[in-house]
Amino acid sequence: MNIAKAFRGHIFDFSDKAHPHNLNQEYRYFEDGLLVVENGMVKHSGEFNKTKQLLNADVKIEDHSGCYILPGFVDAHVHSVQTQAIASYGKELLDWLDNYIFPNERHFENPEFADRHIDFFTRQLLKNGTTTAMVYSSVHDASVNALFRAAEKYNMRMITGNTWMDRNAPDYLLKSPEESYNASKTLIEKWHNKARLHFALTPRYAITSSPESLKVVSTLLKEYDDDGLYLQTHISENKKEVELVNHSYPGNHHYLDVYDSYGLLTPRTLLGHGIYLSEDELKRISQTGSSIVHCPSSNLFLGSGLLNLQNIIENDIHLAIGSDVAGGTSFSMLRNLHDAYTISALNGIPMNPLLAIYLITLGGARALDLDDRIGNFDVGKEADFVVIDTSKNELLSYRLENAHSIEEILFAIVMLGDEKVIKSTCLMGESIWRGENGLSR
Repeated sequence: MNIAKAFRGHIFDFSDKAHPHNLNQEYRYFEDGLLVVENGMVKHSGEFNKTKQLLNADVKIEDHSGCYILPGFVDAHVHSVQTQAIASYGKELLDWLDNYIFPNERHFENPEFADRHIDFFTRQLLKNGTTTAMVYSSVHDASVNALFRAAEKYNMRMITGNTWMDRNAPDYLLKSPEESYNASKTLIEKWHNKARLHFALTPRYAITSSPESLKVVSTLLKEYDDDGLYLQTHISENKKEVELVNHSYPGNHHYLDVYDSYGLLTPRTLLGHGIYLSEDELKRISQTGSSIVHCPSSNLFLGSGLLNLQNIIENDIHLAIGSDVAGGTSFSMLRNLHDAYTISALNGIPMNPLLAIYLITLGGARALDLDDRIGNFDVGKEADFVVIDTSKNELLSYRLENAHSIEEILFAIVMLGDEKVIKSTCLMGESIWRGENGLSR
């Protein structure tokens, strides 16, 4: 049985031909638009009066006139087990991990604790318009199972996996490579490619990964070579971190070479941060089709550094944005774009508003190798989208009275918007989060 519904509003997305260098030519904006969804998939998208004629008489139109309908937001780097440590005062990365993060992650060995806190985490994503996320869980199976269950309940596209650490962390978080291998394999068989769920092998970063551990990660990655496993890790976030990695792996040319030497760079590898990558490292990332995830809020909060966004783009590397909670201080991808703009301005090349929206929609989907399923409103794609009501922010609404182009409007939304302007978050055409009313199920 075909179940069709339609949504009216200001509709904005990018065509599949979009690239950071041609966004001015490849965006689509319908000031009075109609998005038609059938069985959870995009059926039509276009100008209201024309698209309405394609509907059967019994199709209900949900009217969001005056609101902006955008593809759902992609958060490509966030930690589900760190939410209670958000806004923990002030030391740089390595001390912050030891003093706040690792003790907090220990609690996720308890399945009941994991279920309660993962439910809160998932609701925060939906509340902020995030429909797809790539997530770091803890070393504990309970944290991974809890997140996959929550995502399955809401029919959310989710990527995660158990974190691997076998050195340079508290004993209570260390697992041998064999233990992590067995845990990952069990979780892969249980969850990977079930519904909208995907598994990511997750060696935390080179400091907490021994050569033996990275070798076992590589072995497991090859075992599932045809099944589309992801791999996520951190790289070049902090100067002391880079120094420690170079000291721990003296036989490698640079930080990236540690991962590359074990065959861990693939088109489904997501590298978090990447602030201090050399030109040689950037060229190698481009060659392998791996992606970089920019975590602007986190980088500012921890004082890690200012990523050269333009350098990533010029090297033709897929780029996404990550909230990186709890290093980041907001689940809102709009707030994170605000910080990304600030960093780009400090680097002397202010980020274009079209690029900002691209990075958390189609660009994020491409970095995750999911742009054949999500990221815009092309016919046949999954109907994940967010409805933005600018009237919920008095200052933003006032500013838009003097906006004369879609670029101006989007820039104002990026700079002034947050979770308060999210009227509805929809997964495959179903409204899961409804603003002040919260979850619909």
